[in-house]
Amino acid sequence: MILRHLSIEGKALVLRNDALPVLQYVTQAWPLLANVARAVNSMVFHFVWHSKMDRVKRTVMHKEHRKGGKAVPDIPTILRAFFVCGCVRITLTNENKDHSAYKVFRFFLLPVWRRLGWDKWENATMFNWDLPWYYKEIEKFVVEFGLNCVTPSLWKPMTIHRLIRSRDTTEPVSDLPPATATRVWENVSSPSLTNRHKDIAWMAVKGGLPVRSFMHSRGLCPHRECPRGCPAEETTYHLFWACPFAQRLRGALKQEMEAHIPYTNITHHSVLYGLFPKTHSVEAIQGCWRILCCIKDILLYARTRLVTNGEVVSREACRRMVLNLLRDYTDKDNKEGEKEEEL
Repeated sequence: MILRHLSIEGKALVLRNDALPVLQYVTQAWPLLANVARAVNSMVFHFVWHSKMDRVKRTVMHKEHRKGGKAVPDIPTILRAFFVCGCVRITLTNENKDHSAYKVFRFFLLPVWRRLGWDKWENATMFNWDLPWYYKEIEKFVVEFGLNCVTPSLWKPMTIHRLIRSRDTTEPVSDLPPATATRVWENVSSPSLTNRHKDIAWMAVKGGLPVRSFMHSRGLCPHRECPRGCPAEETTYHLFWACPFAQRLRGALKQEMEAHIPYTNITHHSVLYGLFPKTHSVEAIQGCWRILCCIKDILLYARTRLVTNGEVVSREACRRMVLNLLRDYTDKDNKEGEKEEEL
């Protein structure tokens, strides 16, 4: 899968559709051990980043797109929910009370259900006060996420997971008010972008791109200066907006951008966050945002070639590559239009 150069979006899809169902099968009868949960989480993010170094906090990665995350499944939490939901289904919502599993589970779990207020004592039913560790995990999970108020009939794994994720707060964007931050996350996860451009736009906001400032802070690079000889520190802002090379490349594509939005209206907020004056139409903003995302893609590519191979990619070559990416977007739109006409 690594050889396919999957985007973060693609890797999250693989985790949801391939890895998670296999582990869910096991947790129908046995909860995830703490050390196994840590190991699973480490493997998940090693797969996501193709490295042992996380570029963005894991708690942020689990959040929904509109809240500033990448919707990477929180597999340990989902598996814990899956086990608890199985126990709830067997003992509280199962109508077949003559089933042997019902009697065994209820023998151990009746004190837990009573403490949570989900069941009452039955003098005719035997129960055990000394819970095994794996059943103690149930009450721990419910209390940890404050799920006491959720009635047993609603305890389905994906329902519980969505409820937990709904409590996530929206990630802030520096120097922007919360309402504008929500717009930024909607822009960087726009369905009109390719998955690669979503990843680049998102990491540009979160500061996860491997620029020298980021690498130096992790002890992976001895210098902070721009590799193109600029005296300024190479940050995401510098790479995509302030660097003279970036400015010249945008100037070379001025005609393409002015087909959507006047060139003078484009600011660093437009380049990094997809924020434009509200006087423009949605189609114009989408068109210019695509161009800027293509420019960021090629700037990152040219910068990587320069740092890793010492190869200087000319401005004209970068311009042609941007136009090729825009042509791919046009072909994609045409194909989608043809499909809609067929329907």
